[in-house]
Amino acid sequence: MSETRPLRRTSRLRRPAALRLVAAPAAGLLAVSLVAAGCSSSDSSGPPSFTPSDDVSVRVLPQLAADGEDTEAAADAAWVVEATVDGADAGTGVTLWSKGDDGWHDVDEAETDDEGTVSLTTRDEGDLRVVVGSGDDARGAEASTADAPEATFTDDFDEDTVDEPGSAWHTRDQGYTGVRTCSRADADATEVAGGVLRLTVAEDPTREGDTCQLPGRRKRYPFRVNGHVGTQGTYGFTYGYAAARIRTQSARGQHAAFWMQSVDGQEPLGAKEGGAEIDVMEYFGDDHPEGGLTSFTYFLDKAGKKQTVGGWLPDVEDLGDDWSEQYHVFSVEWTPTEYVFRIDGRVTQRLEGVTSGQPEFLILSLLSSDYELPRFNGELPEHMDVDWARVWETGPKG
Repeated sequence: MSETRPLRRTSRLRRPAALRLVAAPAAGLLAVSLVAAGCSSSDSSGPPSFTPSDDVSVRVLPQLAADGEDTEAAADAAWVVEATVDGADAGTGVTLWSKGDDGWHDVDEAETDDEGTVSLTTRDEGDLRVVVGSGDDARGAEASTADAPEATFTDDFDEDTVDEPGSAWHTRDQGYTGVRTCSRADADATEVAGGVLRLTVAEDPTREGDTCQLPGRRKRYPFRVNGHVGTQGTYGFTYGYAAARIRTQSARGQHAAFWMQSVDGQEPLGAKEGGAEIDVMEYFGDDHPEGGLTSFTYFLDKAGKKQTVGGWLPDVEDLGDDWSEQYHVFSVEWTPTEYVFRIDGRVTQRLEGVTSGQPEFLILSLLSSDYELPRFNGELPEHMDVDWARVWETGPKG
């Protein structure tokens, strides 16, 4: 792929019924497609009988799926198994089997999209089989969770791991500037307790009674402190999977985010040589007219112009509506030729083209930008909770 080829956007969403592909017109740098999927799981007694077939290809991804209300260790999340069945019609059933101490069990099933692809999940470690069809017509392939990349960075937030000597995470001292003239980062807006990193937006106690006025607006707003931490100077990597299990804030007026930036800052050299900002997720609050969730990336081209690809996730209601009530795993798969964004293992957006070739560091934040303040519909403080963050490196170590 040439260095000058622009990123191209494709989106994949899960629907409650059979998978289907919907093409949308290209616009500028973007070309869009949507995919829908459904799945279920059950136990079964007999072992899966099938004929091994080169028509069934299987890829075992890391542990990128773990929705739910309770905290849990990153090592307990579910592996994601992506399978492609050559020549399969959309809606073809695919079953994932796992081998346990008492034999084989079917642990997940779903239907293929128009490209014959399906995503399945399992929390069982060990041998796997992906099977299409039944009886004499059954075909499939074998795999193992050992095929997935090994984790190279994990933080379960079991200790006070922010702003301490030897900590991976440190407060990013930013604020009262740029797009946040009414808010600033503060260490007091970050807390680690009960296995959770809590990031908060609250009124700034050092500006009590003082208010901030935005240009062109009469209304004034209390100054705010934001939870904003990153691993700059302590950890960075180039290529791989990055994931965080997050429960977002509920109100508009601030946005929860999991993102990455270049260790050495962005340069006007294009993404590969100059690095990029990779926004794995941003959530702008419940009942947002655009659904509230975004994933995108931007970099500086050789003329110094900002190039942005990605944006709002369409049909967010097909992914869920409990972002502020339950934890979900938001992740990116970052390779030299694409970014693949997922929620609990389900592909939500694919950006194809030249990507950042520079080491990137992790950022977790709950930020109240000036443009959001007029839309605030909650009550301070607002919170974003992070159960864990994890990276599986596949490229040169940063």
